Amino acid sequence: MKVWKREGYEVVEKAFDGDLHEFDVVKTGEVVATITPADLDDMARIIEDLNNGEDVNGWEDGMGNPISI
Repeated sequence: MKVWKREGYEVVEKAFDGDLHEFDVVKTGEVVATITPADLDDMARIIEDLNNGEDVNGWEDGMGNPISI
């Protein structure tokens, strides 16, 4: 699993359901949000965006809730 570090927080990939992974948004050691992709294609887009340096602030968590860091 991979960890993406951003200013003030990090995003930690974790096992979820078979090949599908979730992404915890961690700030000062506390999980403030979990991003749950709808499917493998959605997961691949999330990974690509994170690899390209995207900030997750304002993203939806997969349950319709906006992420606020």
